[in-house]
Amino acid sequence: MLKTLARTLAVSAVVLVVLLALFSREGAGWRWLTKGGWHTTARIDALTPQEREWARIAWRYFENNTQPQTGLVNGSDKQPRATLWQMGDTLIALLAARDLGLVNEPEFDARLTRLLGTLNRLTLTDTRTPGRLYSTQTASPIDFSGKPAKSGWSAKDMARLMLALRLTAERAPQYREYLDKIILRWNFCPVIDDEGELRSASMQNGQPMIRDELRLGESEYAASAFRLWGFAPDKALNPPSQHVILFQRRLAVDARDPRTTWQPSLLTTLPAMLPGLEFGWQLPGVSSDLQKTLRTRAEGIWLSQKTRWEQDKVLTARADFYLTQAPWHVEDTVWGNGYAWNTLGDDGKYYPRLAQVSTKAVFVLWALWDNDYTDSLMAVTRHLNRPQQGWFEGRVEATGDINPTLTLSTNAMVLEALLYKNNAGPLFENGLVDNAGYFSRRTSDTFNPPGLCLPGERAARATP
Repeated sequence: MLKTLARTLAVSAVVLVVLLALFSREGAGWRWLTKGGWHTTARIDALTPQEREWARIAWRYFENNTQPQTGLVNGSDKQPRATLWQMGDTLIALLAARDLGLVNEPEFDARLTRLLGTLNRLTLTDTRTPGRLYSTQTASPIDFSGKPAKSGWSAKDMARLMLALRLTAERAPQYREYLDKIILRWNFCPVIDDEGELRSASMQNGQPMIRDELRLGESEYAASAFRLWGFAPDKALNPPSQHVILFQRRLAVDARDPRTTWQPSLLTTLPAMLPGLEFGWQLPGVSSDLQKTLRTRAEGIWLSQKTRWEQDKVLTARADFYLTQAPWHVEDTVWGNGYAWNTLGDDGKYYPRLAQVSTKAVFVLWALWDNDYTDSLMAVTRHLNRPQQGWFEGRVEATGDINPTLTLSTNAMVLEALLYKNNAGPLFENGLVDNAGYFSRRTSDTFNPPGLCLPGERAARATP
């Protein structure tokens, strides 16, 4: 009897220790419990040896394309230019590489230190906003030919980098002060108006042409990134929408007419899915109703692609992608400019024969939705890589050919999706800027404000 009791107590003690380890606030089990792992649709467990090899292949792109003098990574293989969005992708990829054991702490520190120094020295535009495109060798503004050039700004690209800086501050808090200082250099006066609309600008005849760049899906995602830093982008969180019917399913699309906005109306995979990867659909500072709306829209987007496979027998995973020849960059959509499954080049023309199963869309859908459909997508994607160079852009729908272009964002998205799985849920725990940190103290300084329309300054300005 005593032996049985002792054995029972010993087993209970072991189980208790295991549970404490798993469900400590730092453990994967805690994340699984608190982030809904018990009822999730996603894949949330440790990476398999095969998946770790996928991560290593993605990281090789960054090893091959890092510019040693700046720490920036080429946006496309061997092409020394990058956008702010791609700089944000670089930070997230570096965090994933550290957390997945692809780089050790000294290498992580060395890479991040170079990036922080460069981002704190980026040459800004005449309006003191970061530009649209930079040389990864000099960190100065250029055009697509590589020549020095004045540029406007992109609120969408700024938002991606801002989100990545907040994620880095949360997952590597010892660098928080230096991350804050990057944003404190930027002038937000022309970027966000008093109604909370995000604005972008492109250069025409040497002058910035300001317009609403963002579309449904992209607008909410960008606004949520601004929200992390204390901004109140209320209008951008609620862009005008209307509904279309696709496979007897109602989808929300941007209500603005692309003929008058000069911006295409697009519905693609990534903007809808990133809130799931990064926040578990629980965007901080956003109402529960909007959180539910964003998840419902994301479900509609992925289910429409799944239904196309079931009914038309066409494997579908739509996202933007790059080519090695004209039109160079293509928006592959679920809905675009009034038509389902539209494929639009940056030149405004339609390219239905270029539509492809996007590698980055596959990895995101595969991570968030564990089912036969995403397994089928991964089955035709898992070999789309060159082990010493990285992952290709995708596989052409019409022919099955591979698009062998290598890009930063595709390989970063592979790493982000795999980090989500290994993390047992979303990458952020919270994400909001620390009220007691350097950024908040600096922006609320009554006697020496930066004067750049930062959140604390906007609040002070609004006070009678």
